[in-house]
Amino acid sequence: MNKLLCLLPAALLLAGCSGANVTSQLRALDTNSPEKVLRCESFSTGSSSVNETLEQYDGWAMVYASEYTTDNKTTTEMTMCFEKDAK
Repeated sequence: MNKLLCLLPAALLLAGCSGANVTSQLRALDTNSPEKVLRCESFSTGSSSVNETLEQYDGWAMVYASEYTTDNKTTTEMTMCFEKDAK
């Protein structure tokens, strides 16, 4: 029984602490118009409010996206940045 109690936390630790994968994509910013507004949002992709969060950027240009996830896919976090003319 003691062996089982020792092995269970070790198995959970190994399964929950896997390496992270970080990917990102950066588009060239529009330098023709110096008056730009840039906004970034960070969110968890499993959240039900992601669509509502991103709807406010309809019409904006996405210039940056970054995803952080673990091998076992227990957590996925995203950061996205958008730009538009300030006028």
